[in-house]
Amino acid sequence: MTFIVNTAWKHDSPIDWEKMQNGLNEVMSKSVPGCSVQWFEIDEHTHGSVATFPNKAAYDEMTNLRNNHRKEATDSGIKMIYEVIGHLKAEGKS
Repeated sequence: MTFIVNTAWKHDSPIDWEKMQNGLNEVMSKSVPGCSVQWFEIDEHTHGSVATFPNKAAYDEMTNLRNNHRKEATDSGIKMIYEVIGHLKAEGKS
């Protein structure tokens, strides 16, 4: 069952999206198959994230990588505002 993580992050400085994309590419190169991450702009200092894992086991397997990436973010002035996690229960596509 698909597992979702939704977070929001506040940056001390305006977001450098090229740097963000490069960091995301690096993290995803180490990800388990079937995962996806989308980052979106809320404002120039805040971004949201939606991460999708094929199942809870994949989410659990990625815990160390996720925590290391979050520590790097926090050390560089990016603070998590919130995190919500759960299993996908309904989905719509057009």
